[in-house]
Amino acid sequence: MHCLSNAFERRWAAVFLALYGLIMLPLPWYYNESYLPGPLGVPMFLWGWIGHGFVVLVAIAIFARQCLARPEYQSLDSDGGEA
Repeated sequence: MHCLSNAFERRWAAVFLALYGLIMLPLPWYYNESYLPGPLGVPMFLWGWIGHGFVVLVAIAIFARQCLARPEYQSLDSDGGEA
């Protein structure tokens, strides 16, 4: 099974690729050469990275929960061997 085999895999591949693409953009909340203070004096790009990391972790948790509810992720290998 690969990421384009069904709608569920395509949707989540698009979500994670969008999150990856977003972090690569030189936006001021991800990348800044000058000091731009944020809350508590912490540079804004650190808050951006922390926020983006939290969003990625939430997306991974939602993906894992949805995967565990799907029958193809609950069955064992058809050959019966251990990997």
